[in-house]
Amino acid sequence: MDSLNSLNAFVQAAEARSFTAAGHQLGVSSSAVGKSIARLEERLGVRLFHRSTRSVTLTPEGAAFLERCRRIFAEVEAAEQEFAHSLGAPRGKLRVSMPIVGMLMMPALSAF
Repeated sequence: MDSLNSLNAFVQAAEARSFTAAGHQLGVSSSAVGKSIARLEERLGVRLFHRSTRSVTLTPEGAAFLERCRRIFAEVEAAEQEFAHSLGAPRGKLRVSMPIVGMLMMPALSAF
């Protein structure tokens, strides 16, 4: 699960072009975002951002990785929505009780 958190931190930082803004959106410090991205870069073996004292910009590898991450998160969201919709649909057996009318309807229902 830590991998998804790292990917989410990367996406937020890439879209905001700021570790500080990404930290605010995620509810963590900018240092935590930077460390998460540094671990992700180390695991991948590539630099994802060009860092300077005033800004961060994506490297070509970072831009390609961002597109893949966006697709991954879109797929996760689609899967969640699919299951949320299936839970909302009624399913199961429907039982109808017809105490007196049942005697009148039984011949018609059995013929059906």
